[in-house]
Amino acid sequence: MNEIESKKLILKHYEESIKYIDSLKGIANNCWIAPIEKSKWSVCEIVGHLIPWDKFILEKRLPYLLIPNSVLVKPNVQQMNSRAAFESLNMMKEEVIKQFSQTRLKLVNEMKKIPAEEFNKVFSIGASVLTVAEYFNGLIEHDLHHFQQINVFLYKFDGMEH
Repeated sequence: MNEIESKKLILKHYEESIKYIDSLKGIANNCWIAPIEKSKWSVCEIVGHLIPWDKFILEKRLPYLLIPNSVLVKPNVQQMNSRAAFESLNMMKEEVIKQFSQTRLKLVNEMKKIPAEEFNKVFSIGASVLTVAEYFNGLIEHDLHHFQQINVFLYKFDGMEH
């Protein structure tokens, strides 16, 4: 796949993800905050944890991805996820969805500014060496993993007695 197609597919996912999360506005509040499985996060926490990751990409990745020999910091994943999950539970559903949409849209707009040929550029995070496209495709896999979890949960939840 060439870099133009790669960029288009990546942007398409990010734009579609906003629509997908926006579609969750209609789920019942008890469904929004119920764990998707025993000892797992709720839909609220799943969506909520995506917000700081998008902010991290905006602030700590995009500005440095295209600068040769940049030292990219690794975040404390557990700390970031835990804090985001906790904070999202203390917000209204509409606010979590709104924050996700606004942050993801900022990310989409910044990604659009990256020339397509830069999507084949190689960079490193610690010992990992990858292209910009591979980096974003990894993030897309992360999104899709969580969206699948949400879909399975909503399907099961819908079949339960309320």
